[in-house]
Amino acid sequence: MVNTKKKTAPPVLELPGDEAPAGNTVELIGRKGIQSVEVGYRLLNALQLSKRPLTLTALSEATGMTPSKCHGYLSSFLRVGLIVQKESGGLYDLGPSALRLGLTALERVDALQEARAAMGQLRDDLQETIVLSVWGNHGPTVVYKQEGSRWSPLSVRVGVVLPVLSATGMVLLSGSKPEAIDGLLRKEWEAAPSDSPWKASSIKELHALLESIRVKHIVKGRGNIFPGYSGICSPIYDHEGAVCAALMAMGPVPQFDRDENGPNADILRRAAAGVSERIGWRGDNAAT
Repeated sequence: MVNTKKKTAPPVLELPGDEAPAGNTVELIGRKGIQSVEVGYRLLNALQLSKRPLTLTALSEATGMTPSKCHGYLSSFLRVGLIVQKESGGLYDLGPSALRLGLTALERVDALQEARAAMGQLRDDLQETIVLSVWGNHGPTVVYKQEGSRWSPLSVRVGVVLPVLSATGMVLLSGSKPEAIDGLLRKEWEAAPSDSPWKASSIKELHALLESIRVKHIVKGRGNIFPGYSGICSPIYDHEGAVCAALMAMGPVPQFDRDENGPNADILRRAAAGVSERIGWRGDNAAT
């Protein structure tokens, strides 16, 4: 099973009451919190958003804090290992304690559980059947489904293996390097009947479709696997940027809007991205 970059300056993170004395207790969304912890987190977040270690000046600009205020927090973070200071140039980076926290969090993440948890809300938003698939021993395999809120004759069985060249199959393959899957694509393309609805005109066309998925994070259904129904499919990425699952919304043709730039696609794409972020995807670390 497959387990499942424009550079920008770190954003200024807005938190309420920035200038209150450190250690103050503040009321946030009905809960009391320690403001100094939230303010200090700006530094950690700026470092995790950055592609490289940062100077004190860069941290000050990224967080909207004065250099002297940054220095106070940095001193504490250095002592507990959340931040380290590089020997060259006084650069700061995340430290071993931050690494251990991240690794522990990743060990406790269950990608499929996170995806299943999001499917109910997605079903309610779209009012259609939602299907979750992964790459199994025999190819793209349905592992979970949420029936649409409206009755329909559509029946998607858990455990069914979908065609490799279907939308779901292509989404799952989109996380692999082109050269790693060229042989599989060629084999499937050559084996597909000439009248197959997912038979592309060439291998080049299939690679172009995969690249489109990597850019758009969405693809509309290919073929007629479930007669009278079609769908749109989005990838779920893990912390390494690999595609670990595919999330598909399905509805009746022609009523169901499967435009890749339409509102249904936007809702599905946001849901898949939300799951990806909760399991560690940063949005810019695709495996390819």
